[in-house]
Parts: sequence; structure tokens; C-alpha cells
Amino acid sequence: MVKIIYNGKIYLDRSRFCEALLVDGGRIVKTGSSKDILDAAPLKSRKIPVEKINADGTLVVPAFYDSHLHLMWVGRRMSGIECAGAKSVDDVICRGRETIARLHPRMGACILGSGLDPDRFSEGEKRDLNRDDLDKITTEHPLVISRHCGHTIYCNSLALKTAGLSESAPNIEGGVIEKDKNGKPTGVLRENAGALVKRKMPPSSVEEIKEHIRLAMQKAHSLGITSCGSYDINGHDFDTVVKAYCQVYDECKRAGFPGLRVSMQCGISGSEEILTSHLERKTQSPFWEDKEWGAFLKMQSIKLFADGTLGGQTAWLRQPYLDNQNTPAEHRFGLPLIQQEKLENFVQKAAAGGMQVLVHAIGDAGMDAVLCAFEKVTAPGKNPLRHGIIHCQITSPDLLERMARNKIPALVQPGFLEDDMHILESRVGKERALKSYAWGSMQKLGVPVSFSTDAPVSDINPFHCINWAVNRGGYNGDERVDIYSAVDAYTSACAFSGFNENVLGRIKPGAFADLVFLDRDVFSIPVEDIAKTKVLRTICAGETVYLK
Repeated sequence: MVKIIYNGKIYLDRSRFCEALLVDGGRIVKTGSSKDILDAAPLKSRKIPVEKINADGTLVVPAFYDSHLHLMWVGRRMSGIECAGAKSVDDVICRGRETIARLHPRMGACILGSGLDPDRFSEGEKRDLNRDDLDKITTEHPLVISRHCGHTIYCNSLALKTAGLSESAPNIEGGVIEKDKNGKPTGVLRENAGALVKRKMPPSSVEEIKEHIRLAMQKAHSLGITSCGSYDINGHDFDTVVKAYCQVYDECKRAGFPGLRVSMQCGISGSEEILTSHLERKTQSPFWEDKEWGAFLKMQSIKLFADGTLGGQTAWLRQPYLDNQNTPAEHRFGLPLIQQEKLENFVQKAAAGGMQVLVHAIGDAGMDAVLCAFEKVTAPGKNPLRHGIIHCQITSPDLLERMARNKIPALVQPGFLEDDMHILESRVGKERALKSYAWGSMQKLGVPVSFSTDAPVSDINPFHCINWAVNRGGYNGDERVDIYSAVDAYTSACAFSGFNENVLGRIKPGAFADLVFLDRDVFSIPVEDIAKTKVLRTICAGETVYLK
């Protein structure tokens, strides 16, 4: 069906707007004034139905495109123990008990929790939880709670026992099994050590994965998101996850509306064999596509990890953390999660196979390692596969200049500053802190910057992210970006990162009609009101997928 959207303030580009647009076959055909579009000659000569949508003067922007999140994890988190906002250790214990009482899980079923941030406790000790704390929640179920960053997990005794972790547990490369003075595991596992427990968990069924995807897609649509780069796959689960996604898309098609466009960022679990299989599968992508709506599931990149997180003190730094002097000397700089030779080998093999590589790097030492690997497959001004760095938090001018020189994209999460501004200076010192989360400097240097949430690590709401990019919570205002730059970084820049800039991220003829109607004009309201913005309608390929 042909659709006309009129009487709106439709964002085209910085300071450029129109009133109306014409949609046919899921794509934008024409933009212009309401009169021109309503009087469009082609409609008068074609006896076809036309749906007219009166925008009532509201702002219409391109639908949001989150450049990096974990869509399945968003849905999974909605059915576990929610720890975000917990005030204390006792509060987490109370939440855990209440959730188990509400869900009535079968005996022995593994219980998961997410969103825990001990740095934000406001009552009692600010400390990691241990096995004794989690045993107060349950001793009948293996219990694993993830720190909000996802790079540290907390386990109860049964989870440790199920994974075979005892006093004799060996060290693991790129990970830490914390032990008490008697050598007994405390239940705190950092970085690669978490895999020792996770691999003992029963895999999710296709039906469970489908439910997680459904929940996450509905949530995303309600917030104006129609596209994302999603890290859901970490190796051998590829076929199961793709099957679940495709079945959900089939369900959406039968119901007459699109799902969520997903560009897959594929982990390899440190395995060259899995990397090879991903490169072979890339030729089969997209895995789900509609003639009118376009591609909805395609392979985008290989996802690697250079280091951990700032909150967990595992981000790899050039200088030691200032607040972990009681930790072993080898951990005071954080943790490199992959050897340089191996990192470079993976990057070179992926590049030879024509596949983008995105690497998680938060610390400046981690970013340096990634740039050294990228510089072997890029050249000044030339990065055709758009190899990029996810996070880019603890930065320095030399790193940003290298990124700009070789056009290395930065996939950043402004919302992270909300959690990290309280610990940033204590971790790295004021001088280095003021050079970090440097989105304004990236923009000035010409680094390609796209925004994301890393949801559910951070709130999936785009306006939480945009608000922190524009306002920064008042912290280091020199690195703010303006509202136009923030919206573009969440739309057109994300489309560029995912090789979709010709069909997504801008309202222009030939692009898919992926649109969002907002309840206020974010380009003209006071910046402190940006976070209050709500979505009134979300359209994907011309079809309304959310209506308030």
C-alpha cells in the first residue's frame, strides 16, 4: 500500500526539514511539502489504496539504529533476577528470593540475574557479592548473577560445584577465579573465567530463544529502534540462534508487520575453526529477507575482545589502576584477554575473507593493541571493511589521532558515563579522566562515531544515550556533542557502521521508510528535557510496528 505522511516536521539533515513524504513498497519515494506530496500526480493516475498519516506537527526522525547491543540478552534479562538499582548486598538477596518465589523454577534449574553494580550501592558495604551471599538466595538452584558490564559473574556454591570449581581450580588465560586466603573460590569470576561456569549451563532451546527475541523486539520497537548490530552468537550456537530468529521473522510476516533488522556481530570463542566457519557462512547472508521490507538478518562482523571493563578493573590500561593496590601486581593494569599475535592473526584472516572485525576495547592499552592489529590491514584514509573498536572509553590524543588517520570507527556508549563518572577519576586519575569518553574530540578529529547502548548493559532507550552524549551529566562539558550530532550518531552513523547507509539512517528517496514520531522537538527544546522524550509511533519499511 502507498502511504503518505504529512503535516510533520520531518528531519532530513542538519537544520533541514520537510513536511511530508511518500512511501511505496516499503521505501521513501519522495519528500516535500504536504501540498506537493498530497497532490502527487502518480497517485491520481493509479487506482490503488492510499493510507494517509497526519503527523499533527510532530517531529519525525529516522528510526534509531543501535550499533552494538545484545538483543537476546535484553529479552533473557526480562525473565531473570533484576539487580539494576539495588541499594545493597541485602537488597540483592531480597530481590533474588522474591524472583524465585514468583517464578517457581523447577528443582535444579539454573537461575540467572543481571545488572548488578556494587559501585552504586548506597547502603552497607560497596563490595562484590560472594558465594555465601548468593547461597542466602538459594542452595537448591545453581545461581549466577552478572555484573552490569557482563564481564564479572557471581556464583553460589552449587553453581561452582556444577562447574567443578574448587580449591584446585587452575588459573585461566585472560580470566581470574578469585579465591579467599584458604584457596577456596569466593564465587567471583572475572572475564574468561566466567566461561567455566557458563559452559555448564544447559543451552537455551529454540523456543526459549524465540521468546527472548520477541520480548526484545517489542521493547526496541516501543523505543523507536528498528535496526541494530547485535552480538548474540559466540560460536557453536550459530545454527540454533539463526533458526530462532528466522522463525520469529516468519511469525511477524504472517502477522503483517516487520520484526527488527539485525546485523549479526559474531563471536568466535577464541577459535580459528569457528572464525573459518563464520567466513564461509557470510556468503549465505542474508538469512532472512523480504522482497518489500528488505534484509532483516545478515552477518556483519567478527567480534573479538581485547580487554575487560573499567568497573570490574579488568579494562587493560597503560598505567596501573590507582585504586587496586591490594591486587596481585600482574592484575593492576587490568587484563589483556587475547595475545597480540593471536589478535593480529584473527584480524588478518577475517580481513582476507572480506569480513569486518569489531573489537571490544575499553582501556588505552587495549585500544593500542587493537590499533596495532588494524594498522596491518588498513592504510591512511583506507579502511574499506570498516574495522572498528567498540567502547573506546579510556583514550588519549595519540589513540584518537590514529583512529582518525585510518578511519577506524568508534562504536561508543554515552550512557556508560552515568555509571562510570562516579569511579572514573579514582580508577585512572583526573588528568586521564578528562581525556576519556572523548566523543567531542573524536568528532572534531574525524573519527567515524556511532552510538549504541550495549543493552542490556545500559538502558536500551535511545534518549538515555542521546541525553548523556549532549549533557554528560555535567561532567567534562568540553566533550559534549550537539543534538544534531547525537541524533545522526544514532541513525546515519550506525547505518554506516553496518554497511547500510544507502538504505537506512536517513529520510531520503530510495531509503526504507524506517521512521519515528516523537512527542517533542528535540532540536528546539532545552537540552535538559531530552531525556523525557517519548516515542509516539515507530514505522519499519512503511509498516507501523508501535503506536502509543
